[in-house]
Amino acid sequence: MDSFILKMKNAIDKIEKVQIVIGCTALCIFILMVAYQVISRFTATTAFFTEEISTTAFIWTAFMGSPVMLRRYEHYRFTGVAEHLKGRGFWINEFLCLCILFVISIIMTAHGVRLTLMFKGWKFSSMSHVSRMWLWLWLPISGATSLIYVIESFIKFLHDPTTRKIVNEADKLLEETEK
Repeated sequence: MDSFILKMKNAIDKIEKVQIVIGCTALCIFILMVAYQVISRFTATTAFFTEEISTTAFIWTAFMGSPVMLRRYEHYRFTGVAEHLKGRGFWINEFLCLCILFVISIIMTAHGVRLTLMFKGWKFSSMSHVSRMWLWLWLPISGATSLIYVIESFIKFLHDPTTRKIVNEADKLLEETEK
């Protein structure tokens, strides 16, 4: 089982790296488009396409980063009750959280494919040759990678429930400073 988890982790690490590169590239495009738009106002040049490109790049940045945060267990989470649970209660809570994330990831993937195909024929207003499919493609990619990461979390959690242990970062920093 441990060798399977290691092989799975190595493959998923590669997917995560690709996703980070896509997100960082989209962030750079966003910054460049916003900068170009600001500069164009001072130089009186036309920058009619920058708004749609920057909006699309910003969406891609956010939705390529969110599955990575899910995998690294750094996503938003309500821990007020969960951090006090022990034993069976902790296990049930974490299992239910993973089930909810699994279902949401499936919905994102399925409806993302549907939306992407639906917008395939639509075009950007400022770039009439570019399909709006590129705007919506983030949804099935984000959903599919979230699904992969949730399945990985499920396998790790069922093998070792402490992998989902809630760590209070503030307490952790206080403990480190006291050492």
